[in-house]
Amino acid sequence: MKLYKEQCSIDARHQFFTNRIVDIWNSLPAAVVFSPSVAVFKRNLANFRFNSFFTLLIIICVYVCLYILCRVFYTVM
Repeated sequence: MKLYKEQCSIDARHQFFTNRIVDIWNSLPAAVVFSPSVAVFKRNLANFRFNSFFTLLIIICVYVCLYILCRVFYTVM
């Protein structure tokens, strides 16, 4: 469940949310990433110790992004 950054030649593309969040998502431990449900993911994420408040905010943004992606995925199916 690792994410990969898209190679881009435009500087503006480097600042997109998806490119900024990849490193933080990839640094999460497997126990958080492979949670069987959203509720367990939230609990594991809350138990994960963060180095700074800024990192916590970014992880919350990842959660929101995943939530939106799941909603889109289930809507398409």
